[in-house]
Amino acid sequence: MKHENVPASVLKACAGVLATQPYSAVSLSTLTQQAGLQGDELSRVFESMHSIGTAILTYEGNSMRTAQRQALFQASTPLNRLQLAFRLVGENLANDVIVRAGIRIAAESHRYFPERNINPFRTWQGFVSSALIDAQSSGEIRNDSNIDELAWLITAAGLGTKDLLEFTGRWEDAPELLEMTVALAVRSHQNEYHEGGKNA
Repeated sequence: MKHENVPASVLKACAGVLATQPYSAVSLSTLTQQAGLQGDELSRVFESMHSIGTAILTYEGNSMRTAQRQALFQASTPLNRLQLAFRLVGENLANDVIVRAGIRIAAESHRYFPERNINPFRTWQGFVSSALIDAQSSGEIRNDSNIDELAWLITAAGLGTKDLLEFTGRWEDAPELLEMTVALAVRSHQNEYHEGGKNA
């Protein structure tokens, strides 16, 4: 099947179901029914649940990489890059049900999609570490800050915020909360703070 040619309406309909239910609990027949698809509308595009999950995971992964690239080109400083990336991911979560379905499926991917070797924590920790190293080099972050520890904290807090949003269902709060996660985590590590800024 050529998943790159999947009609957006079909993928979105599938994601609407898979964003709220465990991947393992959904079959092709129940997905067809719950997504409101007609006849062979689903089977003409996807041959299995695995192919549906793969298409959603690919879409979600691409959205995350796009957010990171966009932040890299638009941000004025490394810390701004980090906050902007988290905000952009939040906007994707708030506005795109396929992205929400993707992060839910990713949580089960070690069992159902082992071939993709998905590790959201590792991926985001690498991105965060890179931005923090640049921030420290440019003088935004104190030289005595432990970048590895701070990157771990920001990544864990970001994923925890994502879990909170999933629990409450308040995805509209994602951009603000994810951006705030970075701001709160780095505040005491910024040189302005350390050298007598307003919060000192």
